[in-house]
Formats: sequence, C-alpha cells, structure tokens
Amino acid sequence: MDLVADRVRVAGSRSDLLPPTSLEAPAARVTAILGDPGYGHVALALALAGRVDLAGGHIRLDGQEDRDLQRRVVALVDVPEVSAPEDGLTVAEVVSEELAFAGRRSGLGAARTLLDGLGLADTHKHHFEDLTPGDRVRILTTTASMRAATRVLVLAHPDRRGGDPHEWWPHVDSLARTGLTCVVQITHATARVLGLQTPYELGVTP
Repeated sequence: MDLVADRVRVAGSRSDLLPPTSLEAPAARVTAILGDPGYGHVALALALAGRVDLAGGHIRLDGQEDRDLQRRVVALVDVPEVSAPEDGLTVAEVVSEELAFAGRRSGLGAARTLLDGLGLADTHKHHFEDLTPGDRVRILTTTASMRAATRVLVLAHPDRRGGDPHEWWPHVDSLARTGLTCVVQITHATARVLGLQTPYELGVTP
C-alpha cells in the first residue's frame, strides 16, 4: 500500500509533539525519515498507525483517509513505550508473545523454530535487550510481517541501540521486496553511513 502523510501534526499539552511533517512511502520499498529519537518520532509512528488524534494534516493509504484501516494494516515495530519489548524477557519469550499477537502458533517450541529459521537458535535463552541491533530488527520485523493484516511496517530508530545499520537495513529491504511498505525512522548520521539521500525529515513539509 502507498502511504502518504501530508503536513501531519500532533499536539502536546504545551507544544507540538510532532511538528508538521510530510512523507510519501510507496509499496515494496523502504522509506527513511530522518530525525533524532524522541517524542516526535513516537508521535509520528502513532499517527501513521491511526493511534493518535491529528491536530492537522492528513494520512492516506492507497488514497484512502481511513483511520480504522490504518489501525488494521500498519504494524509498529520497536516503538519505545508502545511496542518495544520489555526488558528482562528472554528472546524466546519475546518471540512467543509476538507470534501470539500475529495469530500464529506460539509457545517456546514455536519460538525456537522461528529463531532457528533466522539462524538465531542459540539466542533463545538470552535477554532480548542483549541482542545485537541487527538481530533485534530481524526478529521484530519478521514477526510483525507475519500478522495477516500487515501491509505497512513502521520501524522506530533501530539505530538508537548503536551498531552498524548495514546489519539490519538489507533485512528490512528484503521484507519490502515482498510487497510491504516499510517506513524506517533513523538519524542523519545513520543515513550518511547507509549512503541515503532522503527528502523526508521530522518537522519538514514540501
């Protein structure tokens, strides 16, 4: 699905959580939007998923302005305080929860099967927060893409945990090539490392 955010704004109690921001994310591609981690990008993620009231602007999926549709098809991945896994859980526990949320067979056995398919079988007892950023992204985007209704992935600042973005960018790109629309929030520094030239930035409109 093509996703278009046109001058989207989210108000806070004293100032905007999200200043007017625009982006266009076509299907089957990864679209990056730049800015530092913080309230603005959390607000943008919630707005794209139809989970917060807009103070201005419009969001359309394939030309439709439909908040219920947004809630069904947009999956929020690793958004702080929203969809990021809690600290202290093992990798297998997080995967089992994500599989259950996706309506798939869950439990530790199913989790280990999925991890084995990703080449991560030996991580099942590790704490999830101890994973490399690349492995974290691979697990969370894979399980989010398994939800039957998912058409759009919004990945929140995987670079906030450090590491080399080349470890996870190709995986997100491979998911996009299956037809998903992928929006990834990253810093300017990460865009430079990846060699990206993107017109989209938090608080910027055409």
